Amino acid sequence: MPSLNEQQFEAVNHLEGPLLVLAGAGSGKTRVVTYRIVKLLELGVPASEILAVTFTNKAAEEMRTRIQSLSHKQILACTYHSLCARILRECISSLGYTSDFTIYDEDDAEKLLKECFREIGSKEEKSLLKEMRSKISQAKNNLLDFDKLSDEDPLLSRVYELYQKKLKQYNAIDFDDMLFLTVKLLSSFPEILEKYQKKWQFVLIDEYQDTNTAQYMIAKLLVAKHNNIFVVGDPDQSIYSWRGANINNILDFSKDYPGAKIISLEQNYRSQNNILNAANALIRQNTGRLEKSLWSDLGPGDKIGIYLSDNDHQEADFVMEKILFFQQKGIPLNEMAIFYRTNFQSRVFEDALLRSRIPYAIIGGLSFYQRREIKDILALLRFCISGTDFLALSRTINIPRRGIGESCLQKIQNLSSELQVNLLQTLELIVQKKVDPKLSSKQAEGLRSYLELVLHLRNRIQAKISLEQIIEDALEKSGYLQYLKEDAETYEERRSNLSELVSKAHEWQEDFPEYSMTSFLEDLSLKSAIDRQEVTEDSIYLMTIHNSKGLEFRVVFLVGMEEDLFPHMNSKGSIQEVEEERRLCYVGMTRAKEHLYLSASRLRFLWGATRIMQPSRFLQEIPKEYVQFLSRKTQFVSYEEREHLEEFPIGTKVKHKDFGVGIVKKCYHTSLGLTYDVFFPENSITRSLVAKFAKLSLV
Repeated sequence: MPSLNEQQFEAVNHLEGPLLVLAGAGSGKTRVVTYRIVKLLELGVPASEILAVTFTNKAAEEMRTRIQSLSHKQILACTYHSLCARILRECISSLGYTSDFTIYDEDDAEKLLKECFREIGSKEEKSLLKEMRSKISQAKNNLLDFDKLSDEDPLLSRVYELYQKKLKQYNAIDFDDMLFLTVKLLSSFPEILEKYQKKWQFVLIDEYQDTNTAQYMIAKLLVAKHNNIFVVGDPDQSIYSWRGANINNILDFSKDYPGAKIISLEQNYRSQNNILNAANALIRQNTGRLEKSLWSDLGPGDKIGIYLSDNDHQEADFVMEKILFFQQKGIPLNEMAIFYRTNFQSRVFEDALLRSRIPYAIIGGLSFYQRREIKDILALLRFCISGTDFLALSRTINIPRRGIGESCLQKIQNLSSELQVNLLQTLELIVQKKVDPKLSSKQAEGLRSYLELVLHLRNRIQAKISLEQIIEDALEKSGYLQYLKEDAETYEERRSNLSELVSKAHEWQEDFPEYSMTSFLEDLSLKSAIDRQEVTEDSIYLMTIHNSKGLEFRVVFLVGMEEDLFPHMNSKGSIQEVEEERRLCYVGMTRAKEHLYLSASRLRFLWGATRIMQPSRFLQEIPKEYVQFLSRKTQFVSYEEREHLEEFPIGTKVKHKDFGVGIVKKCYHTSLGLTYDVFFPENSITRSLVAKFAKLSLV
């Protein structure tokens, strides 16, 4: 067996009883799990008695392959869902289903929910359907049956009950049932539970910090007899609570399994020490964690670069300069990555990369100009200008739904050809009843409302109203934002992308005041075409920090490090939410092997307005010995620049230990350093406070 460090060796050679391996980022956890299984096989444990559970099919396949190459034996390595499918195929008859049950995908589940809504006489609005589907999914993952929800949400309880009844009637289960029914089966039938407890004497679970309530319970039931549970995870990398992951599953491991052994893997094989020391200091601000401290024998490495720009364009230019610098130093583009908190932030970097002719690839998402909502609004504007673009017409005429199907669109296109007028003129003739293509009243009304929208926007374009105002008009008059609300899960992200399109229009018009909407759309079409063509194997990667988990790069840029962006404004309602945002920052930082840059902007055109931004609290939490501040020319500047990190914009609510909550009225420098005039409403007093003594905190 290859060389292992002391902690890895101890974990691999642990024999019986519960063990938690606290595996820090880059600490070789996959190696430990693999060699632990190989060790069990060497000791004579039959391969059929070992169960390894992962979170992805890819991870399971990699584990199976590595174990087979090392031991020439096959063990069961699978995801939770495939494990549950196996158990249910063998034993689901005890719950009243037959073993040839069907597994419904999301489309099937939605159709069945529609059936339930019709049966109870409730209006099946798409937004309500999506909401119900999400709530039923959450309930199952939290092991809540419909009767537990009757007091809290009677409609949900009723729909959920009927939905489950129909699933059973059709001998079908949905994706969440795979976990939910497995727990029900193992909990309700001791003989079935005992069968699987005997079958798998050793259970290993990867990424334990990502388990939800149902997954946690399946593991607990399976090992209740022998307690041979070996889990690997890192609470400091628990970033999926929005998917149902419960960090307490790993934090409470010792309570769940008294006498459990805990081994920390702290040696990191990825990053240099300045990066690790900074990440350690940041994550220690969290209370909900198990202590460990990453270190590396790869040397101190460069200090982390912190760059405070005047605006987001300057921030993007800084990133481009550094990319070109590292390229010249021989680091390939595919060893570099730009991370951001939310997808809409990619736009300004995509524009800068296109200008610099640097190829890029978006991981886990679409390029900004390829996103559905952006293409929808641009298509609407294209039709308003041309009146002839059939693809733009067919894409937008049913947003929101107007009952115009393919056959109706074909009639309009045929009529346009017969009359030898463009599509827009054809719509006008139909609405004015000068021609009759035999439409239903709903279709006629739909065409009328669409034509009104197009003519309104066309007039605004011809009147040379500002581009950003026209796009805002298009969003408001079309009801597009309301249409997006039908999918509550994606609404916020799509709305943010559209706000970023407004920002783009604002910037573009400032750069080219004499040009028109036609030129603007032309420019965006070219960008869209270029970003599809230039992606090569050697491309820089752009992604959200969530999508970076499990990856590593020699150079990482963590951008948009500002309050309301990161930590995100929707994640500041509780200490737990802020702690998850801090864990997300920790994950982003620990992807970097050699060079890490954190950047923030003082001003950002955001949500339709220029806003004064405050640097993220996470920047303040990194000790000065691990960072260097960079000027616009990317030269080092003195650490005194750090004072700007404490700079609260005028109007910010701050808290003083003795004086309570106040509002910043003025910010200036004195001989004592950065000073604030803060108004405290409780006593109606304005006080002048020196930042380094007053230690104000953001409310």
